[in-house]
Amino acid sequence: MAASFTAKGLTLDDLVTLSGGHTIGSAHCNTFRERFQQVANGSMTPVDGSMNADYANELIQACSANGTVPAGTAAVGCDSGSASVFDNTYFANLLGGRGLLRTDAALVQNATTRAKVAEFAQSQDGFFASWASSYARLTSLGVKVGADGEVRRTCSSVNG
Repeated sequence: MAASFTAKGLTLDDLVTLSGGHTIGSAHCNTFRERFQQVANGSMTPVDGSMNADYANELIQACSANGTVPAGTAAVGCDSGSASVFDNTYFANLLGGRGLLRTDAALVQNATTRAKVAEFAQSQDGFFASWASSYARLTSLGVKVGADGEVRRTCSSVNG
């Protein structure tokens, strides 16, 4: 992730900040299936030992069709407890081992990114300020101008 962001001119701080977009929305269970493995009796167990055990059990229950096999069409909130609110709870959840996606959980494995996660967990205003600048940088990447692009009057069709 870091290499992808730096190749676009973004920083590790941008990576952590923009990952905070996972504070809203949901993910289908098949998007994080690799974080679990099926054991001999058919039940699921987390592969990542850093995942909070209670959270892992919540995910297994939410994603299981019959208590043993993850159902790909089921979905869970990306930010446990506040998936419909843009806030800094996502970062506190990461520190508590409640990151849904592998990329979320990875943010607390690196000392530099973990420090930024901890900072945002303590300061929603800090997260919001950083979000504004990081998102502005992100939206300016690869913008086509002049003859290479156009501002469409109707998004679904080319101006004509």
